[in-house]
Order: sequence, then C-alpha cells, then structure tokens
Amino acid sequence: MYDFTPYLGFATVSLMIALSPGPSWAYTISTTLGHGRKAGMIGNLGNSSGILCHAVAVALGLAALLQYSSAAFHTIKFLGVAYLVYLAWRAFRGGSALNNVMETPSTTSWKIFRNGAFVSIFNPKISLLMLALLPQFVDPAASNPELQIGAMGAMHALIAGIVHTHLILFSSSISRRIKKSGKVQRAMRWVTGTVFLGFGARLALTEN
Repeated sequence: MYDFTPYLGFATVSLMIALSPGPSWAYTISTTLGHGRKAGMIGNLGNSSGILCHAVAVALGLAALLQYSSAAFHTIKFLGVAYLVYLAWRAFRGGSALNNVMETPSTTSWKIFRNGAFVSIFNPKISLLMLALLPQFVDPAASNPELQIGAMGAMHALIAGIVHTHLILFSSSISRRIKKSGKVQRAMRWVTGTVFLGFGARLALTEN
C-alpha cells in the first residue's frame, strides 16, 4: 500500500508557508485592488507557475547551485531585489495598483501573469526553502524521487493558489469602497510600495 504520510506532512508545512505574508501576497492584493478579481486570479496563476519553476529547479538540482554557489545566489538575489524595487516604483506612481482604469494597454493579462511569476521566481529564498524542506519528505529509495518532488511542488503551488484565491476574494470585496476615495487610493499605493521596498530590503540582507 502506498504511503501518503509524507505528502500529508508536506501539505501541512506548505500551508504554513503559504499563510506567511510575502512579496507574492503584496502583489496579489495590489493587483486585485487595482485591476479586479480576474486580474488577481491571473497573477495568482503566475505565482503558482513560479512555484512550479522552483520545484523543477529542485528536481534538476539547480537549486543546489544557489545553496553552494555564492555568485549564483547573489545574482538571483539582486535580480529579485531589483524587481521588487521596480514594483514599488510602479506602486508609488500608481501604475500597478489602485488606479481607476481597469483595462489599460500597459496592463495586459500576460504582463500580470508574468509579473506574478517573476515575483516568485526571483526570490531565491523560495528555492532554498523548498530545497531544505522537500528532501525531508521524499523517499530516497524510491525509483523516481524526481516525480515525488514534482508532485509535492505541484501540491505547494495548489495550496498557495487556494490561499491567494481567498486573498483575492477579500480584496475584491473591498476594492469598490477603496476606489471611491482618492485619499485611500493614494494611501494604499504608498503602503503597497513601502511593503515591496520592505521585502526587497529583507531579501537584500539575506546571506547565502
């Protein structure tokens, strides 16, 4: 009989991680407030796709490169910091959240999806976190441990997607009231930008 205990254990840990606020939380909430529920779900799919990329990296051993190569780690880290600073700049100028124009040429579904994926991909802490967690739940004696890693990575992407869906539903329920107030919109833009800068600073201070 197949043992599902490791998957249940990983699902529990994965839920705890997904419930921890981070850059993806900030992106999901700001996108939903600025462009609606549909845009939030597209960004959510992008975030889940980014998580799957990390799982593939772990399965291929690429994540180990980040753990043992300082140059590789710092390269990805500073790409992540730069991207978070870019998102903060967009938020401060009102380009990524809380504007009244729901459909603009500069805000396509592809860009929303891509930004959601990049927020996840350019965070080396996610890859290292999965590198530290996944092996503890994978059976090294299994004939195809890569399949177990892929399945658990997909599980984490699904769990994170469900958590972010609840964030989207909550954010969309209050977005109409927020958009009626210009002062609240400006305040939310600054809060969003500050949050992105804060996560960027924390990532910049992360050591290999």
